[in-house]
Amino acid sequence: MADRLAVGLFRIVAVLHAAMTVVQAVAAGGILQASAVGLIVHQAVGGTLLLVATVQVPLAVLAWRPGRLPAWPIGVSAALVVVEVAQVALGATGVLAVHVPLGVAIVGTAVALAAWAVRARPRSMIAPGALAT
Repeated sequence: MADRLAVGLFRIVAVLHAAMTVVQAVAAGGILQASAVGLIVHQAVGGTLLLVATVQVPLAVLAWRPGRLPAWPIGVSAALVVVEVAQVALGATGVLAVHVPLGVAIVGTAVALAAWAVRARPRSMIAPGALAT
């Protein structure tokens, strides 16, 4: 039961995190169209996104505990926190030459991690002798 809960919470937060990064990209498009609402949404979601990313790291650890998911999502989740902190700083200082491509990389990484998390099967839930995906 604890295995399913730990993995389930990690999946939910990973999908939420990825969805929020996509919202950030859409709001950035609004900024490019000189939308004040786009800027407000981009700033608000950016702060909340950091909170969600920070929560994702310990959930990745809980989902990893031996017998569950592999350890690499912990590193990816932690790296996302680091680059998202840098992303906020770059956006606040107006360094768009780095902010925009880094944002694209963040969206791609977060979406790929969420897609993997949704499909991943914890080792504790795989029948002995079966091949894990």
